[in-house]
Amino acid sequence: MNRNSFLELLNQRVLFLDGAYGTEFFKKGFKGPVEILNIVSQEKIYDLQKSYVEAGVDFLLTNTFSANRFKLKSLGVRYDLRDINHSAVKIAKKAAGDNVYVLGDISSTGVLIEPFGKTTFDEVYSVFKEQGEILLNSGVDGFIIETMTDLKELKAAVFALRDLSNDVPIIAQMSFEENGVSITGTSVEIFATLLNDLDVDVIGVNCTLDPVKLLFVFKKLASFSQKPLSVEPNAGKPRLKNKELIYQVTPEEFARYMVEFVEFGANIVGGCCGTSPEHIRYMINFVGRKSPKKRKMVLSQYVSNRTRLRKVSPFLVIGEKINAFGRKKFQENIKVKNFERVVKLARLQEQDGAHVLDVNFGIEKLLSRDHFKKVVLILDKIGALPLSLDIQEFEFMKVALKEYVGRPIVNSAKADLKSLDKAIYLLKRYGGMLILLAMKDKIPQSAEERFNISLEAISYLEKNGIPKERIFVDPLVLPLSTGNNPNITLKTIKLLSKKGIMTSIGLSNLSFGIFKREAVNSAFLSLAMERGLNAAILNTSESCTMNVVYGNLFLRGIKLEKLEIKEDPIVEMILKNDEEGLRKEIDKLLKTYTPFQIMQDILSKAITRIGDLYSNGKIFLPQFMISMETIVPIFDYLNSLIPNEEKGKTVLLATVEGDVHDMGKKIVKVVLKSVGFHVIDLGENVPSDVILKKVKEYTPDILGLSTMMTTTIEKIKEVKELLEKEKINIPIIAGGASMNEEIAKEFGVIYGKNAIDALNKIKDIINEKL
Repeated sequence: MNRNSFLELLNQRVLFLDGAYGTEFFKKGFKGPVEILNIVSQEKIYDLQKSYVEAGVDFLLTNTFSANRFKLKSLGVRYDLRDINHSAVKIAKKAAGDNVYVLGDISSTGVLIEPFGKTTFDEVYSVFKEQGEILLNSGVDGFIIETMTDLKELKAAVFALRDLSNDVPIIAQMSFEENGVSITGTSVEIFATLLNDLDVDVIGVNCTLDPVKLLFVFKKLASFSQKPLSVEPNAGKPRLKNKELIYQVTPEEFARYMVEFVEFGANIVGGCCGTSPEHIRYMINFVGRKSPKKRKMVLSQYVSNRTRLRKVSPFLVIGEKINAFGRKKFQENIKVKNFERVVKLARLQEQDGAHVLDVNFGIEKLLSRDHFKKVVLILDKIGALPLSLDIQEFEFMKVALKEYVGRPIVNSAKADLKSLDKAIYLLKRYGGMLILLAMKDKIPQSAEERFNISLEAISYLEKNGIPKERIFVDPLVLPLSTGNNPNITLKTIKLLSKKGIMTSIGLSNLSFGIFKREAVNSAFLSLAMERGLNAAILNTSESCTMNVVYGNLFLRGIKLEKLEIKEDPIVEMILKNDEEGLRKEIDKLLKTYTPFQIMQDILSKAITRIGDLYSNGKIFLPQFMISMETIVPIFDYLNSLIPNEEKGKTVLLATVEGDVHDMGKKIVKVVLKSVGFHVIDLGENVPSDVILKKVKEYTPDILGLSTMMTTTIEKIKEVKELLEKEKINIPIIAGGASMNEEIAKEFGVIYGKNAIDALNKIKDIINEKL
């Protein structure tokens, strides 16, 4: 099956995926990594897949969800990676017969990519490419990437699989919480608007949520996606019945819900955790052979980063200050990879009201690929605004775009064919919007010439798959001090605006070398906006210039507001990663309060407030994580001032055996450390007897256990029973996607819904003990 035939199928009718694998084998008593069944018990895989085929599916997934090098190693699987994947395809093709297609199933590596982990993008890319190549050579008809929570990891998987073949269909799916945001802070809208640009055939959502809650997320996806859609809900949350895990949504209920997804535009439907062949059979019977529904799509353009989405219209304010050109000291700092000023300027411009940050490192021959990689990682980590990347060296631009998480602006390309071809490659590969210069080798001297050159270039871009909606034309603002006529630029803006073409200018070029720059800039900006200007790279510290933007839009009935979170000064310092300022404030407080009082009565409240902001979607995972990192050294400092006998309590953390998902546990770890707990982290995939051994060794006050996978949830109970057998009475708090209040009570442990909930419950336990 090639991409054309795949898309033809999608146009004909709604298509059907299969259901769960792991939870089905778990029901039958298998507790290990299901991928090893491809080697040791092939008939079990075949029987399940044959049941899905008999239910009427169009696609079977290979039993390779965790069959990548990183995951298999972390799970302790010793069978050969190639054998596991090749065998999975062989079994699936045998079960599929002649009328069902086989999709190679690929999911997360289980590691965090830089800047929130130590693994590089290139390492993860190579892992996906390795698995994908085995699956493709073994004969899969296409790929499905599923249960991804990190947009950057998803991007690595897409690149790896597309690099294997330009003609293999790819379905790319992410998992979201019920508020429509992934655990790493990416909204479904950010996911959709970036994936609209990337070279995949279908985008979708799966796992985590039951059909009712996932429908809310899917409706947003259906509005923002311009591509065909897939969806795989869970069959509800698991509950315990006669010591067995039962999913709450029956096949009949599941089928009725899936009809709603089809009504809202789903092209491919299937099931995730808890769904059985019976669920899929009912779904297929209920949905029937229906043509895909036409959707109303949001056609507006957006730029984004990992956590922030900014609509381009009505006007985009692009901050100009991260520009080292002509600034010797700034250039020297960048050369030695000192990015402190970059971070300060990013925060300053956000406070001033910028929507996007332009990044220009000046003389690029002094720099290397690593400079551009590091600055993108740093700005990602601090949760800076979306970026406009003003990078001239093609290889440097590729590095920056590869590391960037979201939909950026590529600034810029000339209108000659060589520059346009490079821009086409970048936009198709990485996504985003383009600033197109209204010139070729020389700057045209008339508005008509600039206009015609722009139209010619846009026509070429559109013929090569880049619509004009993704393009800003820069009509070229030139310095007044050298005798240039600003009316040529203004006329060019007007001509382009009449053709429905967006424009963006570098405003400060106008006033270079003249007196009263702000007055000149603001006056020209007002004239340009009146003629239809859509964006400007400008100095956000110029209050008059910024007031022109707000005033112009206000008179058009549009109100722009700055995003401001006014908080207690200590909370503000933590959110802004101002460790130096926080340390000075703590030293002042130490003149009045004891270190313990500061931790318990002041910093603890600040952390709780930041946790509330995170839980309520006011800040996202990057800001939350960096806030926690900011405060850990302060707690270490205060702890150093406290006698040993007064130090904080010890919490032992572990992800249970068979599960390598530990992002949630890592967040808990950082939160606990940030409020003074001594935390010992045993890592992931930790056998129950090892947890017992470490409890005896460290004698912690609390044991925290994590499990995301349904197939490993009983390990929580196993640990509890081992401790009871040894007569060790220690509070256990357990969390993860598969846990809930009912299961926790059944196991005799305390349920921690999220990091802040876990912190509050651990505090309650400690206070009760005191």
